[in-house]
Amino acid sequence: MSTRTVVTFDGHDLTADYVVSDLRTALLPRRIRMQEVAGRDGALYTGSALSDRTITLTLTARGGTPAERQAAGRRLAEILATDAPAPLAMSIDGGLYWMAVPESGGNARRYVTATSFDVSFRISDPAAYGPLRTVTVPSGGSVTFEVGGTYPALPTVSASAAGNSSSVGGWRLALDDGSYLMATIPSGVSSAPVVADCAARTLTVQGNATLLRPAADWLVLQPGTRTLTMTGTGAATVTFRERWL
Repeated sequence: MSTRTVVTFDGHDLTADYVVSDLRTALLPRRIRMQEVAGRDGALYTGSALSDRTITLTLTARGGTPAERQAAGRRLAEILATDAPAPLAMSIDGGLYWMAVPESGGNARRYVTATSFDVSFRISDPAAYGPLRTVTVPSGGSVTFEVGGTYPALPTVSASAAGNSSSVGGWRLALDDGSYLMATIPSGVSSAPVVADCAARTLTVQGNATLLRPAADWLVLQPGTRTLTMTGTGAATVTFRERWL
């Protein structure tokens, strides 16, 4: 006996009233860039990048009265009436979810004992999100940890009492690939809270927005074994979601 597919969007179970069928999504959508060159056959390949994707499925309400199926359609429309990305999850994805915006609710196809809608979602982020992970970098020390997934994760770093190191003139958190995040604690202050959101590219020191040091960069956690090393004082909490293609 087959297992029923459950689809949730923005915390709502779309399949409470409907059965899912004809689920369609691209395996790995890409934008390929080509340049025509005078006197050359074909075109010159200049690069490629992952593109946004569309997930489309058919939702069918079976049984009940026509009025009950009509009411189910109104509930579905209410759930989909959002203009901001929200989590879209399918039970077949094993706990992963996409950040999606409903693109089309489709026209109802009404049968004697069923009503169907073709619903599509636009996915701007090329990767799905997985479990939230947390690691702690000890004050002035380092930590080695695993980053799961198949796509880079962008962490959030939080230190409640970060202190400068005299050797680098700031508070630094370095990744094993040589990249590092760095903030400067104001003079006259022994320590201060630092929060860096590497996805949103924001950095605050003592609650005030500030810029990264010129040679610093936002941390990107590639899948695999990673090591973070702190120069300065004050333990840091690093949180990230695994991402999957």
